[in-house]
Amino acid sequence: MNHSPNLPSKDALLTLPFILVAWAAMLLQAPIVATGQEPLVAGSISGVVVNATLDLAPVGGAEVVLRVKLDGQFVIAAEGTADEQGRYRFDEIPADADYIYMPGANLNGVHYPGPRVSLSSLMPHARVALKVHETVAEPSPLVARRHDITIEPQTDALKVTETLLIENPGARTYVGRPAREGGRAATLQLSIPSDFRRTTFQQEFYGRQFTLIDGRLVTDIPWTPGQRELTFTYVLPNQDRNRIWLRPLDLPSEHVRIEIHTDSPGEVQCNLSRNTTQSPGTVVFESIGKTFPAGHVVRLQLGKLPISLATHGRWLALAMLCGLIVASLIGTIYRRRRQSETRDEQRTPGRKQAA
Repeated sequence: MNHSPNLPSKDALLTLPFILVAWAAMLLQAPIVATGQEPLVAGSISGVVVNATLDLAPVGGAEVVLRVKLDGQFVIAAEGTADEQGRYRFDEIPADADYIYMPGANLNGVHYPGPRVSLSSLMPHARVALKVHETVAEPSPLVARRHDITIEPQTDALKVTETLLIENPGARTYVGRPAREGGRAATLQLSIPSDFRRTTFQQEFYGRQFTLIDGRLVTDIPWTPGQRELTFTYVLPNQDRNRIWLRPLDLPSEHVRIEIHTDSPGEVQCNLSRNTTQSPGTVVFESIGKTFPAGHVVRLQLGKLPISLATHGRWLALAMLCGLIVASLIGTIYRRRRQSETRDEQRTPGRKQAA
């Protein structure tokens, strides 16, 4: 089916970028010619929506969406519906190499973006097959092919960076199942220590998708078949000279690797195997030839950690307070004992005289 972009209002045209002004003018059959430039050519993007779970069968009646990149963001330019054979077509779009388009399709509430497309006056038309998938709610098919963790001790803090290579090896998109009716489906929970100060995701998309629930970062992202890399960094406050770091694994994990930057490598211990080939000031532990189940706890005994003078002062003050309390108790016990002995001595001569 043919779909043309919806026109913005006249007032909106005054503030939108040149691409949309040219777009609207083209649809009104009033070409705009910039100085030294050729008129914009009307292009098209067309193709078929197919179900990758069902041997690329056409998906009749699928919702299709065309986005265009403006100011660094992809915004919806047109929407429509594929015909009974899954065919779609977006017509009357500017064929300008400066603009990037991204067609996509929806199935069962999940959006599947297609490849990015660039049109030009020499190649104003493009054909793109849009693949969608059936969904599965449970059990979770997700596995971590790789889980890399780097820990950098800082004064009164630990900076931790984690990278997970997550794969959905099946042919269906994993969407999870809500714990209660009307609730959100959690497809992944990050079981990082609950006292984290802040978390930063390398990709802004993931930062918008995770929510803090009961001390855990949770997302309902649909996981399409294939692999995705998830990288995030968090900071843990620390006031202990020595600390045990615990990390339950979020998914079945094939290869877990932990790298610690430390000045006392001999004091660092872990329930993973120590890697003997490592650089000075760095200790590496990793799993070898073993897949850990979800929930397996990685236990890391960190060596001496840097803490500030203020933290030292607090510990010193606490130690002095404990010392004063102990000294006071000892003094009280001693005085009471002396008083008891004095009373006994005073009573003893009286007993002798009476005898």
